[in-house]
Amino acid sequence: MRTLTMASFGLALTLGTGALAEGWSVTDFNSVNTREICMNYAETTFNTYRQRFGSDGFTGRSTWTVGGYDLRGEVVDALFICADEAGLVAPFVVVYNSDEDSDAREAIADRLSDIWDEIVANGGAPSAAAPATAPAGGTK
Repeated sequence: MRTLTMASFGLALTLGTGALAEGWSVTDFNSVNTREICMNYAETTFNTYRQRFGSDGFTGRSTWTVGGYDLRGEVVDALFICADEAGLVAPFVVVYNSDEDSDAREAIADRLSDIWDEIVANGGAPSAAAPATAPAGGTK
């Protein structure tokens, strides 16, 4: 089982909102009330992504993160981080690719963000079908 190191994600934290660096995409979202909500939304986001885009792989959970691995073969992974901030949880997602295909990584990051927004808009559940455009709200 491959894992992304927390030191790598520490670097991603320094990139800021919607930042892009070689091999990394970071997107933050509006706050949610609890870590449990954040964790459930993140897991549902990965499950929905896999159903819609035929991605194999696996999901791993810690106390405050949910990782989605092998989102495009073995070269793209993502991690939702549910960080406490001033009494609310400020979620963000870091998407990483180990190959040179930044366009594919950015497309996956956009898809995950769109699905997260859809899940937020629907109170924790995805739509019956993939929306043509992203619903309003969710991402900053």
